[in-house]
Amino acid sequence: MKYLLLALAIFSMNATASEFCDGFEMGYKTVKGNNVMVPMCPMQPMTPMGSSPYQEGIKAGIKSARTGR
Repeated sequence: MKYLLLALAIFSMNATASEFCDGFEMGYKTVKGNNVMVPMCPMQPMTPMGSSPYQEGIKAGIKSARTGR
C-alpha cells in the first residue's frame, strides 16, 4: 500500500512539473518569439491557491525572458 501511494505521489509531481514547464516555454516565447531556444525549465515553486502550475510557469517564463536568467 505504501508503494502505491508513493508511486501516485511521484506521478502527480511529474504531471504538475510538466504543466509548469509547458507554461514556462509559452511565457518565454511570448516575450522572445517563437524561433528562440528556450532555456531549461527551472524547478517548480509552490503553486499558490487560485492559480495553476501552468499559470505559474507562464509567469516564470516571462520573468526569465525579461531578466535573461
